[in-house]
Amino acid sequence: MPVLFTQKSPFTGVWKITEPWQEMLESLRGNDFYSRNIEKIQSDKRKQEWLAVRLLLKNMSGDEVYIDYKNNGAPVLQGGTSSISISHTMGFAAIILSENQNPGIDIEYHSGRALKLREKYLGEKELEMFDSLRDNLQADNDKLSKLATICWCAKETAYKALQQTEVDFIDHLHIQPFIFSGNGILALKETKTTSRQTFYINYQITEDYVLTWKE
Repeated sequence: MPVLFTQKSPFTGVWKITEPWQEMLESLRGNDFYSRNIEKIQSDKRKQEWLAVRLLLKNMSGDEVYIDYKNNGAPVLQGGTSSISISHTMGFAAIILSENQNPGIDIEYHSGRALKLREKYLGEKELEMFDSLRDNLQADNDKLSKLATICWCAKETAYKALQQTEVDFIDHLHIQPFIFSGNGILALKETKTTSRQTFYINYQITEDYVLTWKE
């Protein structure tokens, strides 16, 4: 299955990964660049994710555009004027293209993992916020799981946008209180740099995944 979701402002897309990697590679037939690189990847799942990102990018851009990586691991488009951020999770790949220098995107399929591990990435004030929202959600475990996933994805998005090494999710990334809903915007302050930036991160909940992005 090709593109599952796109929006123009900002330019984002999600690909649902259902095809075997061999079929995905066939869609890029005749291109030695992809064939050479896919041979370096051992896992079939990683091959699927790697190719899904490239197919989604080609679909969104309408042309063959290649991804390089900076020394810090952040993706960059070869010869392009747009900045890119990418993400993948079980069964899905996501991309954001932006004229801004450091966009960020993250996608995570629904599971209880973020809820169980929330004390590993949420600080004291954030946990207090979480507990207050828990009361409003009447301890609905499904909604709490989605809330925790939003928080996790928001911090991943901010980390990608920050493009710094040795970022501690508790000490350096601070989600401000927000109202939980099916989609919305939250503010996240970073204290890793002297700039002390505030990122405004969009989030969207679907039946299958949580998507967050910063343009």
